[in-house]
Amino acid sequence: METTYQSPKEIFLRFELIIFSTVMFIAKSFLLIRMPYRGVELNALYTLLIILSFYLYLRLRQQINPPIILLFFLAGAVGADVSGNYFQMYGYAIGPVMYDEFTHFLGPALSLPPTMWALRETLRKSEIKLPNSLLAFFSISITFAFSAYYEILELWDEQFLGGKRLWTPTDSANDLQFGLLGILLSTILTLMVFKLFEKKTHT
Repeated sequence: METTYQSPKEIFLRFELIIFSTVMFIAKSFLLIRMPYRGVELNALYTLLIILSFYLYLRLRQQINPPIILLFFLAGAVGADVSGNYFQMYGYAIGPVMYDEFTHFLGPALSLPPTMWALRETLRKSEIKLPNSLLAFFSISITFAFSAYYEILELWDEQFLGGKRLWTPTDSANDLQFGLLGILLSTILTLMVFKLFEKKTHT
């Protein structure tokens, strides 16, 4: 059987999305693992570079135009955490919940719409159209997985880098509980918005 030769460029193009996603994953890990101990300016710079890279890659390489509001959602997910550290809100209550619980609710909630949109658009580019139920399931799974990974980063920061991020034995489980709640509520709202826009495009 004859083997078709592929140049390095062809191989790169074939795995380009996976390579880009891996680079972004590492960059986001670098941002999050020591975020509480950096200044606002440096955290803002790292966040801007990551979001700008995400936007430019989708627009220039995938010919997908992300709505600007989704970029603000991503910035807000990080900004809530950064603001809490800057204004020393951790340890204080926001209404019925602690600020730490509020950020772990808000961050995943704001991350869900960009995740669902990016998943839908990249699949459609490959001519795969998932029903909304499956799209929601995969989006929830991806967003919750990243929330769980953030808790692992907090553990690594505490164990290997001298940070102090886990305050009680149930801290991580409690954070994930609020994260899951934010994800589920955000999924319902995001699907409603998607259906509204789809209805408008068919009228």
